[in-house]
Amino acid sequence: MTPGSSGNNVTFALDALLNEQPTKELHLWCREISVDEGCYGAPFSSLSCRVILMVKKSVAMASGKEQKGAVRSTFEVVRSKDFQLHHLPLDILRGILSRLTLKETVRMSILSKKWNCLWKLYPKLVFTRATMRSCNAMIGRQKPTRTRFICGINSVLRQLESAKLRKFVVKFGLRERHTHHINRWVKFAAVSRAKHIIFDLSPGPKGSVDTDNRYSFPLDMLNASGTAYVKRLLLGFVSLTLPSDFCGFKHLKKLTLHKVVIRGELQCLLPACSVLEWLSITCCELVGLSISQQLSRLFFLRVKHCKLQELNIHAPNLHTFEFADGTIPIMLVESLNISEATIDLLSFSDCFDYVLFNLVNALSKVQFLSINFPVETEIQKFVKSSSRMTYLKRVVLKIDISGSPKATDGILRLAYLLELAPLLEELVLHMFCLRSASSVWELSEDVFPPCPHNHLKTVSMTGFYGYHGQLVLALYILRNATRLEHLLIDPVARNNSVVPPPASQQREIARGRRLAMDHLLWKGFEKVLRIL
Repeated sequence: MTPGSSGNNVTFALDALLNEQPTKELHLWCREISVDEGCYGAPFSSLSCRVILMVKKSVAMASGKEQKGAVRSTFEVVRSKDFQLHHLPLDILRGILSRLTLKETVRMSILSKKWNCLWKLYPKLVFTRATMRSCNAMIGRQKPTRTRFICGINSVLRQLESAKLRKFVVKFGLRERHTHHINRWVKFAAVSRAKHIIFDLSPGPKGSVDTDNRYSFPLDMLNASGTAYVKRLLLGFVSLTLPSDFCGFKHLKKLTLHKVVIRGELQCLLPACSVLEWLSITCCELVGLSISQQLSRLFFLRVKHCKLQELNIHAPNLHTFEFADGTIPIMLVESLNISEATIDLLSFSDCFDYVLFNLVNALSKVQFLSINFPVETEIQKFVKSSSRMTYLKRVVLKIDISGSPKATDGILRLAYLLELAPLLEELVLHMFCLRSASSVWELSEDVFPPCPHNHLKTVSMTGFYGYHGQLVLALYILRNATRLEHLLIDPVARNNSVVPPPASQQREIARGRRLAMDHLLWKGFEKVLRIL
């Protein structure tokens, strides 16, 4: 195909936004333009719909008539008969590249010398099993998958120049024996001033039996070359040795550690990241997380499945807290702005006392709370907490109930939440009963002293099998929530932790529905009570 011929048409949506929306006139200006494919044939048919030309940056400094003039000028260039894609301004060409995948960018590089130089400055390098499939043809399918993956990355990096990178991502199951290659990639990311760095070496299903040690991530390499640039860092399935003289990442805002073996104290790392806003630590091996220094910018904290013995964080601006572990001491020092918390207590024994004292004290300012914990029906007494959750408006409790279906006290303790949270507006109880309910002939209606609640409007109770304690709790809420608008009783278990298939619940569902109708529906609450 000769230059200038029609070839494959590439549609460029010239999205010059004047008021964040393209005008009718701009749509009329959009037209198909031909790409000079030279003698390379037509490998771009699948690419034609992917290239989006953005001219907003080129006119961002203009306003009013000047802005419209700049936009019209750009479109007139496109409408020119002799227009070729590489005639566009350099900034716009870079904008096109940033919206393509790495594979598409490499394909675009054969259009002209200008494109060939541009793709070497590609700002986003994402190496995953999916993005590197095309390396099979180049390297050979006869080689092992890991070898093909490593050779593919090395081949790409050899052709690139160390420009400013926005993102550098490696997601593949690699180990300590691949240290030589991974170290080169880390150094490339650091020298290229990558702002978003991901090294997730978690194994796939076939690699989970690999006994080789985890790769030891060289924090000092990033610390030496990229300290001033990295803003997001994700490390997965690596070991992390914290150097004693670590200076931190001055611009790091988001840190994610997943399946990381941490040697040393995170206290050496986190306080040195002075602008850290988002911290996630999941499935990591560390004894405790105790940071005495203030993390003044931190607003999101996730700690899950780390087998901690304690958690002590000084984060005055913390907004969201997610936790999944055992019943350990939790201290969120001066976290007065926390508004949302999600807690999963990994225990087989009753955790109500822990919730009542440890969590209520730590989360006294929270507005939206979700807790997953087990409850024993046969526990008869509990000590009331002196703390109150005066800001709590919505609570979701996911409860696994064990013990005798006839016992009431263990479940009825949940009614104490109305006293703990005087401003509570919505209560959701997702229950899963481990045993079948028995017949209830008469409800014990006065086992808990009345406590009128003036704000509770909506209550949902799922997994309602008709335990005596469930019936008494529902009746207590109906009588004490003076402004209650809706109470929904659903016999189907919807607890996220353990949910049996509906077919195996049919007998329990039918019994729970019948018991709810027999003991609750005809007591004058027909206007607010709904039984599914």
